Amino acid sequence: MEQQENQLGDFHEEIPSLEGYDKPIKKARNILFVIAALQVISILLVMKDLEDLVLYFTIGIMLAVAGIFFALALWTKRKPYTAIIIALVIYVGLWLLDGFFDPTSLFRGIILKAIAVGLMISALSNAKEVQQWLDLAKKNKEG
Repeated sequence: MEQQENQLGDFHEEIPSLEGYDKPIKKARNILFVIAALQVISILLVMKDLEDLVLYFTIGIMLAVAGIFFALALWTKRKPYTAIIIALVIYVGLWLLDGFFDPTSLFRGIILKAIAVGLMISALSNAKEVQQWLDLAKKNKEG
């Protein structure tokens, strides 16, 4: 056990400090939390306009989407690159799907949507390196 800790300790000296390096990842994580929260808040706005069966179906979908983004935000701590890529694909996919059914929605909130996408994209290069370091640390810890 002590030998394992020594190996991991030596390894940590080889890893560059993550301080400041994970700022874009933290911003992306926060954006994912905000997207999840906005999904939950938007349920309140939708509730007054829909009929019973459609209302329950819509709320279920919106809660599922909020849960996905919340889970992806948490997952950025372990697999930042993978989580951000998946979040980006889902976010843009939902944006386009919404635009397919209501073309005016493509431009509603365009500035906030662009900021969210921009922050996620800007975090990708750092996230890839951080994820490689985390994977390597995990492999060395197990080895």
